[in-house]
Amino acid sequence: MVVATFKEGTTQEDIRALIPAEQAQAKVLEEQGLLGFIKVAMSKRKVFLEAFGEDDASVVSTIQTLPFAAIWNIELFPTTPPAGVNF
Repeated sequence: MVVATFKEGTTQEDIRALIPAEQAQAKVLEEQGLLGFIKVAMSKRKVFLEAFGEDDASVVSTIQTLPFAAIWNIELFPTTPPAGVNF
């Protein structure tokens, strides 16, 4: 799980300007199986991204291909399924 926070000073205009490129790159990453859901909590200036990779470095590398990465501070939270759940 990736939690991204918009950097201090990022404006709505900054965000709107990047949306088309962000959507296009997110679609590419989804098609490659590297990105799942994206949820936005704009009132908290947070974005939650489900990202897949071999390790933290590969996840960060994937997220850094998104245009919004330039205006985000990124935190990683490796997750595991609940005990007893098999996928």
